[in-house]
Amino acid sequence: MGNTAQQEFAPSTLGNVGEDDDGIYVIAVGETDDPESWSLAFMECPEEDMEDQQELDLGWDTYCLVVDPGQATHYGGVIECEVTETHLRLKLTPEAAHDLGMSADVNFALEFAPDQLRMLKDGLTRVFASGRANARPTLLHS
Repeated sequence: MGNTAQQEFAPSTLGNVGEDDDGIYVIAVGETDDPESWSLAFMECPEEDMEDQQELDLGWDTYCLVVDPGQATHYGGVIECEVTETHLRLKLTPEAAHDLGMSADVNFALEFAPDQLRMLKDGLTRVFASGRANARPTLLHS
């Protein structure tokens, strides 16, 4: 469904989070604030994609995940998402894990200030509520 990832890698600790609401809403987490470091972006599905037949046919009518460096991409694919004060846990479909170069069960330690943690929780809730219902995580705790 997405790009083929070259290798499996994800850091154990995330120290950066940010959001962009200029056009398509994006919440992203990263290893550091260095633009060259590992990051995972969660992109909201635009309303117009829910009605575009080509987007529907390609399965692009839902949220999108992008891992950098490399821009490995997958649409949908999160089965479970849990955010606590200290961790972000994701359970991915095998296809999403493959495309993104991550394990299917990944647990990141979070080094975020309280306002950053709130941004992440609110942002993930917004992103996962977008797009087709059958692509939304069955478990979403934040």
